Formats: sequence, C-alpha cells, structure tokens
Amino acid sequence: MRRYRLLTWLLLPLLVGHTAWSALRARELRYLTQRFGWGARLPTDYWIHAASVGEVKAAAPLLRGLRRAAPHARLTLTTTTPTGAAVARTLPQVAHAYLPLDTGGAVRRFLRRARPRCAVIMETELWPQLYRACARREIPLVIVNARLSSRTLRAGPWLRGLYAEALGHVSAVLARSAEDAAAYRSLGAPAERVTVVGNIKFAAEAQAPPAPPLPRPFLLAASTHDDEELRLTRAWLAQPWHADWLLVLAPRHPPRVPELLRRLEALGVRPVVHSRGDRVQADTRVYVIDVVGQLAPFLAHAHAVFVGGSLIPRGGHNVLEPALYGRPVLFGPHMDNFADEARALLASDAALEVADDAALATALRSLHAAPDVWEARGARGAAWCARQVQVAQDYAEAIMARCPPDNPPAGPATAD
Repeated sequence: MRRYRLLTWLLLPLLVGHTAWSALRARELRYLTQRFGWGARLPTDYWIHAASVGEVKAAAPLLRGLRRAAPHARLTLTTTTPTGAAVARTLPQVAHAYLPLDTGGAVRRFLRRARPRCAVIMETELWPQLYRACARREIPLVIVNARLSSRTLRAGPWLRGLYAEALGHVSAVLARSAEDAAAYRSLGAPAERVTVVGNIKFAAEAQAPPAPPLPRPFLLAASTHDDEELRLTRAWLAQPWHADWLLVLAPRHPPRVPELLRRLEALGVRPVVHSRGDRVQADTRVYVIDVVGQLAPFLAHAHAVFVGGSLIPRGGHNVLEPALYGRPVLFGPHMDNFADEARALLASDAALEVADDAALATALRSLHAAPDVWEARGARGAAWCARQVQVAQDYAEAIMARCPPDNPPAGPATAD
C-alpha cells in the first residue's frame, strides 16, 4: 500500500490536469471539485457506487429494493463519468455525486462529506485507498454483482497483492455466478465473505412505456460505435421497403455525431437530428439521437433493436434494456462484455446473432417479411426478464443483513 500511495502522490499533477480537462470537456465544474472530494455535506445512509451508464442502469433495481426495505434511508449514488451522472440524475429520491479519485486526501474529504453508514460498490472496481479508509472508519463495504475482468485476473504480483489487501477490507463479495465467486477468491477475497447471489443486470424492472417518439415503424441501433453506423445504414438502404420505415442511430458517444453526420451525408443521407427538434419528413430515412438519457421511448417502441459494439470487437452493450420492453434484439458476434446476457436471450429464442454484414441484411429482410416471428421473439425476452426481478431484492436483503436500516433521518440527502 505504501508504494501505491507514493505512486498516486507522484501522479497527482497528471490527475489534476486530466480531471480538469474532463471537467472542461463535460462543461461541469463540479466534476473537478468532487473528484478531489470537495463539495457540500451529503449525509448518506447507503452509498452506492456505479462507475458509468451500464452500472448505473444495473444499480436502478437495487436502489428500488433498498428503498422498499428502508423507505426513510438517504441514498447517494456516485459515478465516475459525466455520462453515468446524466443517467443517475434521472433516478428518483437518490442524491448524486462523483466518486473521489483514489488519493488519500480526496477519499478523506468525500467520506467526511457523506459519512455513509454502508458502502456498496457495483461490480468490479477495486480502489485500495478507498477500501482501506472505509475499513478504518468501520463502514461496511459490500461488492454487489461482483465480477472481475480478465485483465484484472492477469495482473502481476504487485497489483495482485494490492488487490488482495483491498479485498481484505471488504465485508462481503456478492457475486454474479460461481465462476465470479471463484475469481474473487483466487484474487485474495476471504472465502467466507464470498457468496453467489445472481446477476442483477438480469433483474431490471420494466417501466411504463412512454409515448411513441416517431410517426413510422423503425429499427433502433443503440450504443453504436465507429464503422457500425455506416454498415447498418448501407444494409438498411439496400432494403426495398426502407422508405416506409426509419433507421434510428444512437451512437454510444454523442461527441462523435458531427463526424457521423458528415459520413451519412457522403452516402447521400440527410438525417434528422434529435436535439434539433426537426420533424421527420416523407423523405427522411435516418434519425440520429445525439443526447444521453433519451433512449427509453425508442427502446419501448422500436420494431427491433440492434445492440452496438458487437459488429466490431468492442464487447457489445446491454441487451436486456430492449428485452425488458418486449423488443426483439439482434447483435453481432462480439458480445464479450455481455456474454451471459446474450447467451440467456439466445437460449430463450429472444434474440438473434448476426455474424457479418450478409447475415445482418438477411435479418433485416426477415424483420419486414416475418413481423410475427420478431414480435414473438420480443415477447419471450420480456417474459424471461420478468422472471429475474427477484435477484435485486435478494441483493437488497443481503445488504440490509450486514447494515440494517437506522431510524428515520432528519432530512433527505441532496445532490450538490
């Protein structure tokens, strides 16, 4: 730990510069101040950390479970990224702050501000100084939906020793699967503190569908990356019926949209851009979503949803969001980051995997020619998701067993 603390101290000028640049790019000063632990008081009972968009969405059913178990508890959700923060701020009755950097000063300032009774870390983040500080303050720390990346498991002896020391401060590791539990034990987590609960990403609850966002049937391509949008657009425009539908593109990273628009225009496509508020015209073929947090109406009413990051080797994205709404799902062969979710939907015949552009074109033809088949696929996905909701409650109960709710506080936590 001493070497790690020295390293973070030596890297502090770089951390300041990088964090300031990120705050400037996000146009959010509080990203800079809160990453170093500064800010107003944020009294907290249960503090949940979810790094970015995917983890925040996975945390949502847990937050509902905690709220049911402890109606008066003050909940604070921290994120690492501004995109995660944008989604976090849409959650009701939850305060938001940014996670402090893993330096001694930033961690101390944050814990003094929040004074949490319990810390909950979503999935996979191991921060040695944060974990140690929680233990010194006798704050129970629970890792929920615990998993480890192959990169973490391949770490060298020094890092593995650091991880083992951090895991020694954890009250409980609640793992997604037996394989994840074994991985944590191999990294140094005390075996008696590791338990398998299930995958909370399977436990999201369907929300009431919003109004249809577009006047025509559409295919939604969600969380797409560079190259995927053009491949999808070419396959789409090759369909003889495409003029009766719309292709909706929602890039994973909205700052890429200006370049995407230039590339689409080079194909002869004049897309409608969501943030501009333009109406869909008779000759509109492509609609581009360029803001975060606006996907729900499109997920709820798409005739099918292509999940991006999967035609190229980026590991894919969450396939369960469209399935919750009963939307049929298709994705490419690169679903490494969501392999369990993809396998579960494929096994239930609730999704379709397309190996390449030719298979994608075949799937698009089927979407128009056999709509009943696709609608049934979506219904199977929704039914499968409905069976997973209990997992979130199991996690909430496991947390409450280690940190029971206190008396009702004097007032709610508020984001600063």
